[in-house]
Amino acid sequence: MIGLFRRPSFGDEVSGVHGGLLHLRNGAPRSIISTSSLNFEGLATEQQLRSVQAFRDLLHAQSGPLQLYVRVRRVLAGDAGEPDTHTFPERQSYLAAMTRSFINTHLQDTPVYQREIFIVLAPVDSRQRLLRTLLFRFSRSSDQPRFVAPDLGAPLQNRAQSLLEQLRRIGVKGQALDDAGLSRLLGELYGDGRQDAAERPAVQHAFTHRTDSLELGGRHYTSFVVNRYPGEEIEPGWLLPLLAFKGELHVGIHILPLETDRMLTLLHHRIRDLRANDMASLESGAVDQATIGTLPDALSMHHALARNEEKAFAVSFYLTIGADDPLELRSQAEALRVSCRRMMLHPVQPIFEMRQALLSSWPLGTDLLARDQILHTSAVVTMMPWLQEDLADPSGHYWGYNKETGGLCVFDPFDEERFTNANIAVLAQSGAGKSYAAASVVLSGYTRGIGAIVLDPEAEYGGMIRALGGTYFQLASGSGHAINVLDPLFFTVDSDEPTDQLSDVLDLIGLMCGKLDEVERAQVETITRLVISRADRTAVLGDIWRELELRQPASRISTILRRWVTGDLGRLFSAPTNVDLGAPIVGFNLRDLSEELIPPACLILANWLWTALRRHRQPRHLLIDEVGLLLEHEPIRRFLIRLARRIRKYGGSLILVSQNPGDFFETKDGAVLATNPSILLLGCQKRSEAVKLQRAFNLTERQVNYLETAERGDFLLVAGPNRVPVHVMAPPWMDELIVKSRGH
Repeated sequence: MIGLFRRPSFGDEVSGVHGGLLHLRNGAPRSIISTSSLNFEGLATEQQLRSVQAFRDLLHAQSGPLQLYVRVRRVLAGDAGEPDTHTFPERQSYLAAMTRSFINTHLQDTPVYQREIFIVLAPVDSRQRLLRTLLFRFSRSSDQPRFVAPDLGAPLQNRAQSLLEQLRRIGVKGQALDDAGLSRLLGELYGDGRQDAAERPAVQHAFTHRTDSLELGGRHYTSFVVNRYPGEEIEPGWLLPLLAFKGELHVGIHILPLETDRMLTLLHHRIRDLRANDMASLESGAVDQATIGTLPDALSMHHALARNEEKAFAVSFYLTIGADDPLELRSQAEALRVSCRRMMLHPVQPIFEMRQALLSSWPLGTDLLARDQILHTSAVVTMMPWLQEDLADPSGHYWGYNKETGGLCVFDPFDEERFTNANIAVLAQSGAGKSYAAASVVLSGYTRGIGAIVLDPEAEYGGMIRALGGTYFQLASGSGHAINVLDPLFFTVDSDEPTDQLSDVLDLIGLMCGKLDEVERAQVETITRLVISRADRTAVLGDIWRELELRQPASRISTILRRWVTGDLGRLFSAPTNVDLGAPIVGFNLRDLSEELIPPACLILANWLWTALRRHRQPRHLLIDEVGLLLEHEPIRRFLIRLARRIRKYGGSLILVSQNPGDFFETKDGAVLATNPSILLLGCQKRSEAVKLQRAFNLTERQVNYLETAERGDFLLVAGPNRVPVHVMAPPWMDELIVKSRGH
């Protein structure tokens, strides 16, 4: 009798963490996978269908129980004080600290809530009857399922690895927590901050168990069981209002796959009873409103299960909220009830079972209340939790804040697991803040040790680059700066790309002299090879002209090329290279170049920068502003496409900025260049331009309307599969550098 009234403990549910698994008190292991999120509402219809189908496949592939765990909590602010510049040895570290201070100030002023999503995998325990629902308490012992969905002996690690691939198909990044990650998660849940749970034995925590709440470590919790779902057809995404809850929230959805033959037996009995009820109703002339439509639904589900189109699951749904004091807890509980009523959910409090409900809400993979209901795949799929994404990583570039959630956008464009490349396109009309946004990306990268090379056609970045200790060159006639297109470094970077540079030289001469026909191109190529092969000195473009004069005096190419290799133009295009790219940030001022000089100068410059990226393989941004001016020239388009496709191999990031997206889609090459970047910043657009972007990037009508009404600094951030409305809000030090650099 004493054992019946023993006070339940709290905290010894977990016996330890080792081998990348969480072990419960009874020895059962759990594998926990943390996942990124997905802005499901922002996806196009086709992408939504693919994600839903991938989630359906994930559910059908499960051989044992799993739990979807969502945690919503406020992001705590750190130190918002201004750092002391004397405590930092480098200016870069000081500016990074200034950015962190700005972010912490924002977190103090604006409550920001972060959503974290985990999946908990558990093996099937064949020693217990896993289903305790009344629906499965058959009178016939032969029909009682003592256990369901056997795990077939597959280890949890194998299931976890398979699950990671299935998450990738949804568009979600997953990672199995190691011992340190599991210990950190447990410390956050229990509030003891234990980071060494792998070595420490189970710790019992003092708690107060009240009728409708629980107090643990000075924090108050109350839990709810969802015992009735929306009574009509719903689509994936209906959980979004719940996940957007402004407060601490723990959502535990336990999903247990059931044996199909057992479900078919249950449905067979149910269909037989419904038919008997219908016959009795016909004889009596009464109509039972409660059974209208039930028999067709049961028959349809029976056929779907028999054809293996659907599977059955036992699903339990628990909600737990936390607060600092009972008064706040009651307020949060009422807010949760209101949100559930809007979603047509019916939550009830498990009186005197708050401890069990709290543990069932946490990512322990244990359903202590067993308040499960039988749902088919199509119903479970609608509970997909990857609905809204802030792109808020612990570290990375700072982009601004999410206009829908208020959360910060911080992520690394060089994350190879998330993005196919680090290229970025900034497309917005004049005055929308596109150059400001591009500059903030460069500055965010600078604080993380990522260099940048800037092609500046409007002289907007000079002051910013000089303030950071960078080098700013002016390319113009008589400026004294030159880049030699025949520099030997161009031809010795990569042995696997021996013909690229020669083709670029021919393209450059074609830009200067007009398009070369096949005969002229062959003649120039022969002469160029001959000039390059001479080892007495470094050749320049003028050597090609002199050889042309000897072989074909007064020819069309020789006559035109003479202008480019003599006088002021010769000092720009036919002189040894005197540009050093050793500074962390390098800029090239192209404002004083005449219109006819811009294409050849940009081709030479981009070629030189491309060579520098290949020679020094390190993360670096290559920013080309007003790129639409260059797309009119086919050789430059081809070169930019080659650059965009290969720059990832050398750790670079190409940033393209244009105020007229239509420039990209007028040619096939331009369309390829526009769709290559994995990250897009789409700003305010006219209706005609917004429609072009809609067709190119499969935008929804809501996103098109956002682009048409966006204000200065507002952008639609397309980062991989995620589409987030953001406002570029740079820290004061960034804003000062950018604004002063532009002369405002």
